Amino acid sequence: MSDIANKTGFSVSTVSRVINKKGNISNQTRDAILNAANEMGYEFKKYNKETNQKSKYIATVFNNRLDKQGGILGNPFYAQIALGLENFIKEHNYELLIKSITGVRKRDRKTIKEMIASQEIAGMIFIGYMIDEKLIMEIKESGMPVVVIDNHFWQENIDCILNDNIAGSKKMMNHLIELGHKNIGFISGPLDNTSFEERYTGYINTLRNHSLEIKDKFIKIGDSTYGTESAYKVITKMLKEEKELPTAFFAVNDSRAIGVIKALQDAGFKVPGDFSVAGFDDIETGRHITPSLTTVKIFKQEMGITAMERLYELINNPDEKTRKIVIPVELIKRNSTDTI
Repeated sequence: MSDIANKTGFSVSTVSRVINKKGNISNQTRDAILNAANEMGYEFKKYNKETNQKSKYIATVFNNRLDKQGGILGNPFYAQIALGLENFIKEHNYELLIKSITGVRKRDRKTIKEMIASQEIAGMIFIGYMIDEKLIMEIKESGMPVVVIDNHFWQENIDCILNDNIAGSKKMMNHLIELGHKNIGFISGPLDNTSFEERYTGYINTLRNHSLEIKDKFIKIGDSTYGTESAYKVITKMLKEEKELPTAFFAVNDSRAIGVIKALQDAGFKVPGDFSVAGFDDIETGRHITPSLTTVKIFKQEMGITAMERLYELINNPDEKTRKIVIPVELIKRNSTDTI
């Protein structure tokens, strides 16, 4: 409404009255505001409390980068979150609508607009980090109950379900340091992923707390894929080019940790004999590789269930205050880490 007011020269209150069909507004003013809104792409259908609350459809939206990993159900992290959503939905007789978006705002708005127009929806859940904040805010401002999983907008009035990534990272780093490791590599994807950025923060802060040197050459940032192949390439290159190597590697997720282990083993090294390797997430595969993976356990199904519980509260009481719910994590010690 503020953007429309700036474009048209009318006050925000006048724009609000037109959008919400309230007050005595001239046809000329109304047409000017609605035309500007259409030109700017504001086309979301207004959430109707009486109609939408009765709907049994919950929309789940994720960025289509997950499609390259088998979709939301093919990604070992998000599949467990989806299972948590499904468990709640079955108990409360809802149905799940799943949509992927592209990260291109205009196209994403069209996708969501068409979904909202074709089906009455009780509420929406957004999963992952590559989703436009303005897009989510527009949907929320239309009246739609919204919850975001594995992402946060601290400065905005949006309900979020998060992991305690910083605490988990600190737990893992302290574990590696207790084993005697002072040179610890950090293997990550892009740090615009809020979870990765928080785990990086935990890594850096723990090194500082122990007065250990932060060595940039030990910090490797790969691409935005889930990570096994990316980490494999990063470590293979590192082994060839770097004279000094870490004694332990902390990967930002388990898929990358598995890539690290495979690269080290293919190069003839033993894990944990020559290098220790740790991950984050506790995906099923990490329990069954050799050696089994030391990691930080995220309670993924609980994230899905908690998100649905929160959305259910918002559907039934739209005036609830915004909550940022942080779920604790747990250090899992297995065979991929050992004393130096």
